[in-house]
Amino acid sequence: MNKSRFLAVSFFLALSGFGAAQAQAPALAAGTYKLAIGAKTPCELTLTAEGGVSQAADCATGANLTKWAVTGTGYQLISADGSTFAVLKSKGDALEGVTFADQHKLVLSH
Repeated sequence: MNKSRFLAVSFFLALSGFGAAQAQAPALAAGTYKLAIGAKTPCELTLTAEGGVSQAADCATGANLTKWAVTGTGYQLISADGSTFAVLKSKGDALEGVTFADQHKLVLSH
């Protein structure tokens, strides 16, 4: 009886650990990315390893993006006033989400 209980508990712990690993955000490296919001033309964002963001002059995001941060399941883009602009989650080779203000689809890719 103890052996079957041990196996059941071990199985449960293994599955819960697997789920936690799947929920973590993919690694976002410093570099230049393309940001597409809705039907607008994609523009360039440069992300730093320290969490900084600089956007190209032609980037029409509607906000001055200055930071990015890791969340439990993805990444957060933060505007200069400290408010969350968007939360992004991994989808294939890109990160996708929606803008908080107007719920436009947002894609961050290389």
